[in-house]
Amino acid sequence: MGLVDKFRRFNYRDLEIFLIPTIVFSFYLLVFYPGIGTYDTFNQIHQIASNHFTNWHPFFHTFIEMLCLKVYPSTVSICIFQILVFSTMWTLICKYNRNDNLEDKKTFKLQLITTIVISLIPINALYSITMWKDILFSYLLMFLCFLAMVLIDKKGNVDFKFIILLSLVMAFISQLRGNGLYVIIISVIVYSIYLFIKRNIKMGVLLLTLTAIFILSIASLNIAYDVVDNEKDAMMTKISHMLADYDLNLEIEDADRNAIHELINEEAIKEHYKPTDTDPILHVTNNKLFDTNRSMYINFAIKYSLKNPLHCMQYLLESAPMVWDITRDSNWLGRPYYMSSDRDRLHSEFEGYYVPRNYIATQPYENISYVNWGTPVFDGLNLLAIGIENSPFDTVFNSPALYMYLSIIILIAINLITKSKEIYLMYIPNLLNIIVVFFSTPIQDNRYLYANLLVAYLLIIIYIRFKHRSIE
Repeated sequence: MGLVDKFRRFNYRDLEIFLIPTIVFSFYLLVFYPGIGTYDTFNQIHQIASNHFTNWHPFFHTFIEMLCLKVYPSTVSICIFQILVFSTMWTLICKYNRNDNLEDKKTFKLQLITTIVISLIPINALYSITMWKDILFSYLLMFLCFLAMVLIDKKGNVDFKFIILLSLVMAFISQLRGNGLYVIIISVIVYSIYLFIKRNIKMGVLLLTLTAIFILSIASLNIAYDVVDNEKDAMMTKISHMLADYDLNLEIEDADRNAIHELINEEAIKEHYKPTDTDPILHVTNNKLFDTNRSMYINFAIKYSLKNPLHCMQYLLESAPMVWDITRDSNWLGRPYYMSSDRDRLHSEFEGYYVPRNYIATQPYENISYVNWGTPVFDGLNLLAIGIENSPFDTVFNSPALYMYLSIIILIAINLITKSKEIYLMYIPNLLNIIVVFFSTPIQDNRYLYANLLVAYLLIIIYIRFKHRSIE
């Protein structure tokens, strides 16, 4: 039976799994109504309301939000969509990894317990109602790892419907975040090669072809909606931050140092450089000069990285501790939650976007605040998140690195049970995301590696399956 066909056989166990996160997350949405909005949220919603689009955030995500708002003109519609996406994906993951025909009650009970625990961990509920592109990106990355597991489980013997689903998921991921395309290019090549090795050449070619077609089709939305190119130059951001570090810590030739100080003033470097925060340096970098001399500054970064490989590695480790460090230290500026103990964070983010620009808010989507701000239930859940963030539970529930290491351990355990090393291939998309984050802009918000947590949850479900029985 094909994967898509199996999913059509919905039963009461699927309903129970589906309802647990849906109910818990919806309760959080009710309390934090109309959802958790950020500066990014208001940037995108203003584009939708004013019908003037830029790609500062990937337009495909803005397009998805626009469709949600057309269905119901409130940010709550975006949150409901995210809740349903997660609940549906999680239900399918659990369904595939048990055999209801064998009355596999023990596996179902363990799935039920795991689902309850995951739903009650605050970061999962709060992120389900936080309107960031990274949330959908992470959900889909988890689902891609699941589909890769199915591909491996079936030894490459998959049908046309499965390849369409796999291609669509890959295309969506590629267009939801800036680093998504890098993750997918390598992933689609790896899984196509896997299909070739398993002698399913037709499906391998189809996977490459359909993924490319779907990516181009989604990208064409930028043309259809006249999206203005206003994307932050990720290369400039990284290179300027790296050169600022090298200027402070390495011996640099006088001519090269003078060129760096033209790009970023020497005093500005001393005042604004922080290992885990690139924005202060970005704001004092001469964009036009970098564009004019892009190759020169990239060569500087390469030159001094090769001359000082140990310091280069030290720089990378210091600028991205979230990738590898289990605990959050004083230099780790980012946070897991978008909460505030002393003000209506939703309305303050609205003001943070509009006031500096003297923009007039366009109705009906904007100028919003929390309906339940200041009520006991709001304060209780709000302070719970803040309390976790400032306690050892921050590591237990939120640490991306901890869940990366946990995933490796679970993968090894599954490998020992199944006697097949192919299972490691399913982790490739998430591994690529980790690598890209490690080498890219030093930003420490958990959302960039939230997929680490989700993929670890997925692996727990897979481990339960292989530990107790095998699927027909």
